[in-house]
Parts: sequence; C-alpha cells; structure tokens
Amino acid sequence: MTQRYFLGANSGRGFASLYEHFPPEPEVFLHIIKSGPGTGKSGFMKAIARAAQERGLDVHCVLCSGDPDSLDGVYIPALGQAWMDGTAPHVREPAFFGVDSDYVNLGRFFSGGLSAEEGRRVRELSAAYKDAYREAYRALSSTAALVPPLFPADEALAAPLRELVESRLPEGLGAPAPRFLHALSCQGELWLTGEIEKLCKLIVRVDPALLPEAVKRAEERRAGGIVCRSPLQPDRTEALLLPEAGLALVDAAWPVDVGQDLSPSAPPTPREAAAEKTRRRLLSEAVELLRQAKLLHDELEAVYMRHMDFAALTAFTEEEAARLFP
Repeated sequence: MTQRYFLGANSGRGFASLYEHFPPEPEVFLHIIKSGPGTGKSGFMKAIARAAQERGLDVHCVLCSGDPDSLDGVYIPALGQAWMDGTAPHVREPAFFGVDSDYVNLGRFFSGGLSAEEGRRVRELSAAYKDAYREAYRALSSTAALVPPLFPADEALAAPLRELVESRLPEGLGAPAPRFLHALSCQGELWLTGEIEKLCKLIVRVDPALLPEAVKRAEERRAGGIVCRSPLQPDRTEALLLPEAGLALVDAAWPVDVGQDLSPSAPPTPREAAAEKTRRRLLSEAVELLRQAKLLHDELEAVYMRHMDFAALTAFTEEEAARLFP
C-alpha cells in the first residue's frame, strides 16, 4: 500500500512543519538529500518509491506543500530506510552521521559555471518567490482569523461518540502520528480523501469540538493511528484515523462520504455566512499568490537545470535502485 501525506503546510502562521516526526519510526535510517533547486531531488525519490511499488512494498510518500506533484520524502518500512529533502524550509542534518543518517549529495551532478546574468537572475527570482510566499502567508493569517472558535460540544452528540471510540479503540500500538491530509497549495485547496477511505472502512462526521478529546483518549491508550492537523491552524485537529480499528473521525469540512453523522446540524447564522464568504475570498487570494510563487520557483529551477548532468543523475539513481532492490 502507498500512503500519501504532507508534513509541511502553508498556514496562517507561515510554514508549519511536522518533519520532526519523519521518519515515523526511530530506528529507521534516514538519507538526507542536499542539492539546489531543479537538481533532481524529487525525481530521485520518485524513482526509489516507484521501484518499491513495483515490488509490492508499502511506501510512504511525503508530498511537497509548495508543489504537491513533487516529493519531499519517501519511507519504505520493509527496508527500514527513508529519504528526505533536507533543504529549506525543512532543513535537516544528521543526528549521528553514519549511525542513524547520512547525506545524498545530488549537487555533484551540477556543473556550476553560472554566468553573471544567470547569477543575477537567480537572486531576482529567489527574492521574488519569497516575497510571494510572504504575501500569501499574510492572506492566510487573515483567513485563519476568521475561523470560528470551537464551542462546547452537545452532550447528546458526545455520548454516542465516546461509546463508539471506546468500543473500537486499540491499545499498545504507539502514539498517533501527526500529519496533514489537507493542504493549501498552488493547486488550490487539496483534500486527500482517498487516504482516509483507503485506511478506514467506517468514516464518522463529528463535532470538531470533540476531536481533541478523542485524540487524548487515543494517546492515553497508545492506539496508534493518525492525527490530521489543519493546514490553516496547525494546532487544530481536523480528523483522527484509527486504521487498526477501521475507524475515521472527521470534522464537517471534509468532502468525504460518511457512514455515520454525529455532527451539529444547525445552519450558519448570517454573520457566520458573511465571515465564510470573506474567508473564501482571502483563501483564493492566498492560493493565487502560492501559484505565482510556484511559477517563479519553476523559473529558478530552469536556470539550474541547464547546468545539470541528468544522464549521470539517472545512472546514479538506477544504481541506487538496483542496490536497494537486487
């Protein structure tokens, strides 16, 4: 099975990172990829993931929040190995080099020799795409300020949820893993609903005010699973997945078919509806700015790609795949 998720988010407080939780198991050996823009980091990881998938192995693919078509990480449980892009905004260094991690230097395939004009263009594009991100984060901050607070849950909805959770909650599997299955990106607002449907047979819509209590109970029981954070407000829980129990609890925002609905049914007030309209407008502005940032970053990558020896990189990638999967 291939699992896809984000560990970074474009949020109301800037770039929010969960990369400290990668790889998800402490004994996994981590290969930290270092190189510049456009030098094949994502392509290298995609090749490793594809080779594992062709052999029927489970694969975790960490999607890039800046470009969801790219990868920022790959974890293959059967190998006990993981790879990640260790450059900004998720800079990573080995804790104990050669013991739990090492480097993969793809910069060796970059010939250098940028012209003065290319150097000037690199500086311009780097400044421009970072400015676009700053403006996007301002819009997301304003968007987050319009999200209504959580109110105390209706006990009539809380009681059946507690009963459902207690009847299904496994024990002794470890702490739930925090992830983002929802992203605000250059492609718009993305919901990885297929990941929930793949992992959990029963999906229950619940009052979001009850999710923190469910997460706390899962942590106490070490029930494993996944805590899905909000990309806009990363401290807020949007869903709790308990694959071992075949159960997912999601809030009302999730565009997914549910088998049971334990959420409040009151329609929004006129004030709430107006705030939601403004929130959607600000979110659209942020997405457009993220799209502009992606286009600028594509231009930046193109400068470096002209100086890459991609034939040598492909040969190296194929050698790595052959070594990993003899």
